Amino acid sequence: MTTLPQSRPGGLRRPTFAVIIALILLLAVAGTFAFRAFTGARANPLADATFVPVSRGDLVLGVSATGRVEPRIQAELSFPAVSGRVAEVLVVEGDTVRAGDALIVLDSRQQAAARDAAAANLAAAQADLQALREGATPEQIAEARAQVRAAQGNLAQTQGSVTDADIAAARASVEEARARLAELEAGAKSDARTRAETALAEARAELDRQRAALASAKEQARLNVEAAANTVRNAQSAYSSAYWDLEHVRQNGTDPRTGRSLNDFQKQDFQVAFDQAARNLADAEAALQQARTAYETAVQNEISGLQTAEARVRAAQTDLDTLIAGADADDLAAARAQLARAQAELARLTGAQRAGALAAQQANLEAARARLEQLTADPTASDLARAEARVAQAQAQLNQAQVALDDLTLRAPFDGVVASVNVAPGENVGAAAPVVLIDISRFLVKVKVDEVDVVRVQPGQPVEVLVDALGQTLTGTVLRLEPLPSNDSSVTAYQVTVEVDPAGVAVKPGMTASATIVADRRDDALSVPLAAVRSVDGKSVVSVVVGEGNERRLEERVVETGLRAGDRIEIRAGLAEGEQIVIR
Repeated sequence: MTTLPQSRPGGLRRPTFAVIIALILLLAVAGTFAFRAFTGARANPLADATFVPVSRGDLVLGVSATGRVEPRIQAELSFPAVSGRVAEVLVVEGDTVRAGDALIVLDSRQQAAARDAAAANLAAAQADLQALREGATPEQIAEARAQVRAAQGNLAQTQGSVTDADIAAARASVEEARARLAELEAGAKSDARTRAETALAEARAELDRQRAALASAKEQARLNVEAAANTVRNAQSAYSSAYWDLEHVRQNGTDPRTGRSLNDFQKQDFQVAFDQAARNLADAEAALQQARTAYETAVQNEISGLQTAEARVRAAQTDLDTLIAGADADDLAAARAQLARAQAELARLTGAQRAGALAAQQANLEAARARLEQLTADPTASDLARAEARVAQAQAQLNQAQVALDDLTLRAPFDGVVASVNVAPGENVGAAAPVVLIDISRFLVKVKVDEVDVVRVQPGQPVEVLVDALGQTLTGTVLRLEPLPSNDSSVTAYQVTVEVDPAGVAVKPGMTASATIVADRRDDALSVPLAAVRSVDGKSVVSVVVGEGNERRLEERVVETGLRAGDRIEIRAGLAEGEQIVIR
């Protein structure tokens, strides 16, 4: 049996198959569009991204600092330990001078005279040395030989003036006169006469002793005077040598004999030697004066002693004459006078006066012979050495005088520009520098670099210097880097000196300058902004745009980086010029 479906009373009509299919298709289309919209918005990596190209250019890592322009050299010139009156001022401020040019000249008349005197002393010393090497001239030798002959003649004449026969005759005369007197005095025979005769004999003997002793004392005193005079001459010679040795040491600081440089203690030894020589000379002169006084005293003693002894003889003679009554007074007087004359003649022929005359003539002969031997003998090594030392000393004194004369002219020690002149002709120079000279062929800029950047700075690095007042940039190099930090800053900073080539620009000392020290650079290098590079797992990564149009997408690419300069960084590998990268 077939059952037919029946409709429900009061319900909705069931949708048809076509309607259901249409709804399904509609939902599928709507879902497809919704899925595409959702997935498209989610997978677009270029949305909200900043694109920059990979470019090529110069990268410069610079260290910047400011400072002031200074001359390469600034020198306050003054005279070396010299004061005097200004004779000429040869420059004014702003003059350009060359090294060695004269700037100021002091009055040099006195020093020029000292130089001329030193030159004359040198010429005299050289002449003495030449004469010593060449020896004496024939005329000098002939003169010395004549002096020897003259001395020999004088000695022979002195010796020949008294012969042995003369002395024997004088003694015989004394004995004869004494016998004659004895005969005349033989009248008295009493004890009184004997005592008177004894007293007279003793008085005469005392007179002879006094005469001999006083004459000997006087002669010894004279010899002492000669010895003291010789000592004074030796002391004067030693004093002169010590004086010139000390002057040489003071002026040259070297040993006058060896030329070796001396230290302060060795120089003091020459001062001590000079002081000792001075004391020795003073002692010798005092001894000479004392010897002369002693000689004069001996002369006076001889006179007074002989007068006293002779007075005793006369008194004894008077006593004896009183006792002798039988003798004629005139005969006695004549006999005594004869005896006195005979004794005086014998004393003249044999006394100290003759001995002194012989000694003097003998000394003159020896001196003449020594002079002749000196002229005819070859010079000794010591004589040559002393003469050569005197020449060297005179040459050193001339050199010193020339240096002192040259020091009276102030000269430029280098090429430069006169910055200031502080004296005028007629003024006296003192300790203040009369001239300030600057070298502006190059300039210096001294800047402070902090401890973070100073490790990148090395001498020789190029520098770009902007002179603010001129608005021009000059080139320079790092000249030096101070090893210790500056103390005039609250932060740790080091002074760096930059040398700048003015290149014809009118740079002036004192101008403010901004220096950029090129610590490193890369010419024509690939670079990207620093913000485009990320670090992923220890590697440098850059997002690169690849594809065209709607197919563009991002590619994460590992790159090799290099120099970092400011906000850019060098790319050594991994990118090509013109590629687009993304900065997020």
